[in-house]
Amino acid sequence: MGHVLLSKEVQNLTAPMTGILASTLSVGSSVYLMENGSAVEYLVVNQGAPSGSSLYDASCDGTWLLRKDIFDSRAWHSSNRNSYKASTIHSYLNSTFLGLFDSDIQAAIKEVKIPYVNGTANSAVASGANGLAAKIFLLSGYEVGWTQSTNRYFPIDGACLSYFSGTAATDSKRIGYLNGAAASWWLRSPYANGTGSAWCVSTDGSCGGSGCSNSYGIRPALVLPSNALFDKTTLILKGVA
Repeated sequence: MGHVLLSKEVQNLTAPMTGILASTLSVGSSVYLMENGSAVEYLVVNQGAPSGSSLYDASCDGTWLLRKDIFDSRAWHSSNRNSYKASTIHSYLNSTFLGLFDSDIQAAIKEVKIPYVNGTANSAVASGANGLAAKIFLLSGYEVGWTQSTNRYFPIDGACLSYFSGTAATDSKRIGYLNGAAASWWLRSPYANGTGSAWCVSTDGSCGGSGCSNSYGIRPALVLPSNALFDKTTLILKGVA
């Protein structure tokens, strides 16, 4: 005699979550994350770990997002030291800013090991499994397409993300806006000719450097797993399949 599925068991069954997989999103497209209850636009800037670089381990394999607009202006380091690991901004991004997302979205964001200068100025770059653990981070000079050919004081602390590759209108892609006006925004790369300055993107998209205690814009970046799902209509992140 066959078994009967009880109605209580039926109620406990849930349909699989559906939507647009993060891995299928094209570089340059927009999606939305809920920050403090509001949908905020993020750009897809890379799929997978940055290509051809040994600086990233498997934790960085996913969908890279960059906030389209600047969140606010903050000091890179209140003590004017260009050690990213010890910086005010790294701490802020992975505590206060991360806390703007609901707990399920915080859980969905990957903790990655990003390459970084392990110290100040021209200290050695730590990478791969020895990279800096972070859920939210600033992009590096190399990740936005600059190299030591641009300026010899750029540390090699990353590789170019797909969104910033090529020569066509690259500077315009780097421009960040705060309240509708172009504004400079911080990178995580220290300016390697001293201990008190870090690199930033200027209002015209070119590279610049400034003292770490100065306030410039922040554009948070993060990596989602490839099976993160976005709503088909609103493109708001729903969770992980």
